[in-house]
Amino acid sequence: MTTMTKHSPAREILQRIKDLYDISTDAELAEFFGITPSALSNWKYRNTVDYRLLFEKCYGFNYHYIITGEGDRYAPDEDEILEIQRGNKDLRALVSEDGVITQKKILIIEDHSQMRHLIERHLKKEGYLVLGAGDGTEGLAMAKEHIPDVIISDILMPGLSGYEVLKEIRADLHTTHIPLLFISSKADTTEIRHAMNLGADDYLTKPIQIKELMHAVHARLHKSALVQRQMDSVLQKIRSGFVRVLPHEFRTPLSTIIGGTKYIIDSFETLSKPEILELLKMVNSSTNNLNRLLEKILLYAKLESIAHEGEEGLEQLGRRVADNAGDTISDVVLDAAQEQNRMKDIELNIEEENITIGINAVYLTTLITELMDNAMKFSQAGTPIVVAVKQEEDMCLISMRDEGRGMSSSQIKNIGAFTQFDREMYEQQGIGLGFSIIARIVDLFGGKLTIKSEPAKGTLVTVALPLTAPTKGRKN
Repeated sequence: MTTMTKHSPAREILQRIKDLYDISTDAELAEFFGITPSALSNWKYRNTVDYRLLFEKCYGFNYHYIITGEGDRYAPDEDEILEIQRGNKDLRALVSEDGVITQKKILIIEDHSQMRHLIERHLKKEGYLVLGAGDGTEGLAMAKEHIPDVIISDILMPGLSGYEVLKEIRADLHTTHIPLLFISSKADTTEIRHAMNLGADDYLTKPIQIKELMHAVHARLHKSALVQRQMDSVLQKIRSGFVRVLPHEFRTPLSTIIGGTKYIIDSFETLSKPEILELLKMVNSSTNNLNRLLEKILLYAKLESIAHEGEEGLEQLGRRVADNAGDTISDVVLDAAQEQNRMKDIELNIEEENITIGINAVYLTTLITELMDNAMKFSQAGTPIVVAVKQEEDMCLISMRDEGRGMSSSQIKNIGAFTQFDREMYEQQGIGLGFSIIARIVDLFGGKLTIKSEPAKGTLVTVALPLTAPTKGRKN
């Protein structure tokens, strides 16, 4: 009687493990499975380990079940299964509980078929799903269709060159994040620098050392995984803040808008024009508050995205020069004070009004607006707010001091998005994004933020931003 073999995607992994086992050293096996060499030696001493036992230990699947479909799905003696160090094992194909294979996709764009097949063969041995293209045009189409995890590309090819492929990849929102490694016989430093300036992630010269190429691929995948975890952490932080803070902050202006407009509709015939005008002013104020709230959330999300996209993200910051920064700071401070009826509280000490700072003018305005918003929000009307701007060596120092309620050292350490302190003691408007936006802007433009504060005595915030030459007479 013939035993029917149950098909499982895990069988494919098992075959790859057997291939690796036959050609690998103990050190290479230990690295692949995420275990220590001593653990592998102990297994061999106790069990005469072969590739089947390694498969059971590392993936938890029963070898007999994979081959025949009979018996328990998972390997016995689960207490003996060693912990896998998954943190730096981004490369390994994994089998989930439902038998689905998760593999990293590598696209090779190379017009020399022998070279392409050689690289494909080694990548497949590492457990990757490999795609191959014989020229730049085909490679670009495959990249957009399959969205690989890494692209390996030659430079001199029929149709589109590797440089042209890279430009197209970086210009497409769906592919711009994909790491691209060049392999080329052009070994001079000018070519290498040109490739890196275009956005290449690595550049290897022919003849290719397979071990070096594997390490480069591993490094790119590891970096991508780290970036993804950081982005996931940021998104989780934003989601948590939304759940904790936003319902109240949205409900307050919406209640005024809904209640005010309903009252006008219901009582329109009996209300006088001055009464309707007063109600509409109240609704308009709440609408503006809601709009500012949404704009602040979108700005925070944009800044976090830029910060985690590396050099590509920094290009979104635009022109990094603010001429006549002293005048800009003065105007923003006075406008904010005028809006809150606190003109008498402002003390401006600006040493040089035509100072030029290395920051986009729009972001400078946002920075000062947020600083003023915090200073006025957490200090009483009638108490001073001192704003100073001065040049110190190659930096512009912008300081803002209030005599408000201040913060403890532990509160300063815990400043973050959607963080509000002592809300049960103080009625305050806002969502706790101000300092996070300030800190991120300062960081993106190569500055430094310092906060000194003491409860019941006030807060001093100092921003140091790099100076730059004025742009007058300069071609932009």
